[in-house]
Amino acid sequence: MDVKLDNLIAKLKEEGVEGAQKAADAILAKAKADAEALTEKAKKTAELREKEAEVKAAQFQRNAELAVKQAGRDAELLLKEQITALFDRVFKHEVGEVMDAEFLKGLILEIVQSWGKAEGVEVEVNEARVKKLEAVLMDGVKKEIEAGVTLKPSTDLAAGFRIGVKDEDLYYDFSDDSIAELLRAFLNHRINSIMAG
Repeated sequence: MDVKLDNLIAKLKEEGVEGAQKAADAILAKAKADAEALTEKAKKTAELREKEAEVKAAQFQRNAELAVKQAGRDAELLLKEQITALFDRVFKHEVGEVMDAEFLKGLILEIVQSWGKAEGVEVEVNEARVKKLEAVLMDGVKKEIEAGVTLKPSTDLAAGFRIGVKDEDLYYDFSDDSIAELLRAFLNHRINSIMAG
């Protein structure tokens, strides 16, 4: 009976160890499968996040490049604007300096004489300069033009004058604004070529 009992105990041990081994193997296999699945899932998640990060980084770079280009264009436009404004101020100032009463007198008389008549000529000048120009213009040539030339004060002229025949829409503009505009048109081409080159 001892032999049977020993055999039974040995058999039970063997079956228990085998069962435990099988259970352990099953648990180990499941743990390996779960670990592989988690690893694969983590790997896919990491790849997806990496791709998303690459897309975001590329978009950020494109946006940054566009912003830099736009800033460059804005700076160029602002520079052109400031240069043009500077030249406008200089032109208007210089035109205003050159167009003193004596200069205007000569120019107006030349125009009136080239028209061949002085009747009905109207000259618009800055209202602050009317008296001085009138005195200079009428001095010495009063009889020739006093009946035909009318000086008209204007608030929208800083320097220079506009001349035309009274009650007609045609006039010649020799104001600081129109002369500066002519100079600006010439200069804008030069500024653009300088900025482009």
